[in-house]
Amino acid sequence: MSAAQKGGRLTTTVTRRSLSRRVFGTIFSVAMLVVVVFSLVGTAYVQGQLVRLAHDELENQIDFITATLNCTSDDTFILHNLSQQNTRITLIDSDGTVLYDTEADADGMVNHLSRPAGAQALETGRGSSERASSTLGEVMLYEAVRLDDGTVVRLAQEQAGYLSILASMLLPLAGLCVLGAVVSALAARREARAIIEPLLDVDLDHPVRNVENAYSEMIPMLERIETQRQELKRQVRVLADNDRMRREFTANITHELKTPLTAISGYAELIASGMVSDEADQREFARRIHREAGRLTSLVNDILTLSSLDEAERGDAQISESVLGSREPVDLPRTLDTVYHRLETLADTNNVTLSVRPKPAIVTGVPRLIDELVYNLASNAIRYNKPNGQVIMSCGIDDDDAPFICVKDTGIGISPEEQDKVFERFYRVDKSRSKARGGTGLGLAIVKHAAVFHDAQIHVESELGQGTTITVRFPKEQTDFAGLGA
Repeated sequence: MSAAQKGGRLTTTVTRRSLSRRVFGTIFSVAMLVVVVFSLVGTAYVQGQLVRLAHDELENQIDFITATLNCTSDDTFILHNLSQQNTRITLIDSDGTVLYDTEADADGMVNHLSRPAGAQALETGRGSSERASSTLGEVMLYEAVRLDDGTVVRLAQEQAGYLSILASMLLPLAGLCVLGAVVSALAARREARAIIEPLLDVDLDHPVRNVENAYSEMIPMLERIETQRQELKRQVRVLADNDRMRREFTANITHELKTPLTAISGYAELIASGMVSDEADQREFARRIHREAGRLTSLVNDILTLSSLDEAERGDAQISESVLGSREPVDLPRTLDTVYHRLETLADTNNVTLSVRPKPAIVTGVPRLIDELVYNLASNAIRYNKPNGQVIMSCGIDDDDAPFICVKDTGIGISPEEQDKVFERFYRVDKSRSKARGGTGLGLAIVKHAAVFHDAQIHVESELGQGTTITVRFPKEQTDFAGLGA
């Protein structure tokens, strides 16, 4: 037999604990315990009542005998002719000598001066005592009274003890226990089912539906299951979105890489085959190859930047610092001025007026990322602008003492339903214009991740045909160096 088979057998033969059986066993055990305790306590109660009645009977008898003996002079004669069933009568002299006993020869009996009931009667006039037997638990009850002549008359009666009564009641008690066992089993089974039913009715797919019929102790568990279920659903949606984005990214990046590579390969093949003999055509093809290679380089750089930002967002600080750079105070007006000079030619080519309106502001961040953030916002505003349009780059400190960067254009605008999508990778508002004007489709995605990296917020104001204003607002605690930008 293989180990797997042995393991399977062990798995199937293991007996798991059943809550229903445990509840049934608990209820049944408690019920039977109640029956047993009731029987024992009932026996003790019956025995106590019998002893009390016997004491009362002895008191009545001794009062009658005392009254009779006090009226006669021959106590022995009266006692000898007095018939008291199941009661032993003893006459004791004041010195403890036994003068008469209904069951034994008085001359052979020991001195009774130290016997409790008699001693108490000699001292106080009346006495009583009990003495338990060590065999079957019988109890001897004693009542004694001092007569007028100083002698003591004592009555003794044997009464069944606890064990004797319990033994005599074994048969009815056994019947009671059997009846109690049957009733307890039926009741325990019914109650066990009733207790387990709310647990069996729990719908783990929709636990909140069971709150009304659930026990109060179950509600925190059901709420926790519901919270975890919602979290799992959210994670499934996130995984599905990530998988969709991964597939889209793979398709887009393949297409974006293939386009310049195809152009470069085609132009290079024409030159290598000698089909382009004119020097001017060769220079034109070389220019096109250089342009496509630059586009390819820009795309690769953007992909590497996004990859580094993804690693940084996952908490890999080592990669973040080694690839992106370390944090330091960044002068926003100087950054805007640098970007302005780099995009001035692009703005002129697209017939767009590019201007800068800086105010002193400093943020603590990665200079390269902030530079790319401004560059991508501005280059996007230029590419999607109208002829004779304007792009204004500004920075400063807002009314809440938080530094900001703002890029405003008079371009084609963004519809409300697309304002969140424009920050997705490879998403383009106007795809035909994007192909004509260039761009990798990753610019605003880099802006989004760079803002997240610096804990900044992005605010978009746009209207179709009227232009767009995008503001990046940095946290207030990064304004310690604001005065350095003056």
